[in-house]
Amino acid sequence: MKIISIYLPLLTIFIIQNVFLPISHCRADLIDQTCKQTPNYNLCVSSLKSNPRSSTADVKGLAIIMVEVVKSKANDTLNKIWAELLRHEDPVIRNCYDHYGYMVGAFIPDIYGDLTSRGLGGRFVRYNPAQAERRLHDDVILRVDHCQNGFGQGRRSPFAKENKATREAAVVAAAIVWILI
Repeated sequence: MKIISIYLPLLTIFIIQNVFLPISHCRADLIDQTCKQTPNYNLCVSSLKSNPRSSTADVKGLAIIMVEVVKSKANDTLNKIWAELLRHEDPVIRNCYDHYGYMVGAFIPDIYGDLTSRGLGGRFVRYNPAQAERRLHDDVILRVDHCQNGFGQGRRSPFAKENKATREAAVVAAAIVWILI
């Protein structure tokens, strides 16, 4: 009995090291391999590793997490735009508000839906990563660019930093979704 009590903790440590740790190591490798296929490796790795779900996610799960990062950044930008609109009405800022409002309210949820199977109005909508990738370009990246470029040459965008963050996250998300196609 004394021998079992001595070896049981060692056996437990052996099992943990050889069964559970390789699984998390494989997931870290998946994040690394996935992020190497994106244009911004550092942003990709830091965004994915900051979400605890990434440790058990497959590539599709990593894509969904990255779309959530895009939504968070777009939401932060939308809030800043709204605060600026409350201070003074400006048609260029209103245009940015409209673009980001559509992104957060409709387009990003549609992208999420394209990456997951779901029922919609009594019918089943299939998983469609090609549609998600197209939406990331057309409905997010281009709208961010329209907001940023709407200020023209003589005027600096008060949302340049936020636009850049949202755009970069969307480009990384699109690259991850592209792996699924």
